[in-house]
Amino acid sequence: MTDTINLNRMQFYGYHGALPEEQRMGQRFDVDVTLNCDLYQAGTTDQLDQTVNYAEIYMQVKEIVEGHACKLIETVAEKIAETILLKFSKVESCRVKVIKPNPPIAGHYDSVSVKIERNRTVAYLGLGSNIGDRAGFLKHAIEALQAEPRVQVVRCSSIYETEPYGPVEQNDFLNMIVQIETLLPSLALLRYIHKIETDLERVRDVHWGPRTIDLDLLVYGQTITQSEELSLPHPEITHRAFVLKPFAEIAPHLVVPGINRSVMDLWQNLKGEEEVRLWKKNNGEEKFGLFEN
Repeated sequence: MTDTINLNRMQFYGYHGALPEEQRMGQRFDVDVTLNCDLYQAGTTDQLDQTVNYAEIYMQVKEIVEGHACKLIETVAEKIAETILLKFSKVESCRVKVIKPNPPIAGHYDSVSVKIERNRTVAYLGLGSNIGDRAGFLKHAIEALQAEPRVQVVRCSSIYETEPYGPVEQNDFLNMIVQIETLLPSLALLRYIHKIETDLERVRDVHWGPRTIDLDLLVYGQTITQSEELSLPHPEITHRAFVLKPFAEIAPHLVVPGINRSVMDLWQNLKGEEEVRLWKKNNGEEKFGLFEN
């Protein structure tokens, strides 16, 4: 996206800083904000509702900078970026620069500043349950995702019943895929879904064992990474029928980063369709009711 709205050198007086005198006496802060958004409709229709009200952006920035004092201008920048992305849906991403013109540092310099860029990321999660009220656990997990302000549930697949994966004898699973849009970085999102698992009494004492709820981060934008805590895309994605069947339902043409094949292509080339049975179809209605009619 190359269209931008720029608010440059907005000046405010705030009380941010690590030193007591900064928090007591205050100082000037300058802020630059760049909003990345599609301005074609605004430019061709001349309609105010097709663009972003930058007067409202200014007031949001003013409220943050002149409001609650933070020790770090990094925190101020994060608050500004998050507020803009949460409150202005037409903004796809934003860059925020917070400048402290006169920091209490000995030496010769023009200013000290922090610049960050934040955006919404589309991610896909795999959900599964095979203990107790399986559908109920899926519903609670989706509700917990939506309860996080920085996560928006966009689409849910139908629910499928599948035989358990691995050598442990256990009940069949209910599985589904959820598409979300999030402001959380990938690792923060992973830790949040692990918290949901803990809250729903997920036990990890047996590998591939039964569980009340299982949430896997499958794809996070175009991110490709591998670490001890997080691997993206999910390393098991290419050979799990219970993942690819519902995944192909809601995102058939998505090209999985690093694999460079579409979800539908991966599904069509995987044997095991007979092990994945439709349990409840998503009729496009209320997603948190899990398709109850």
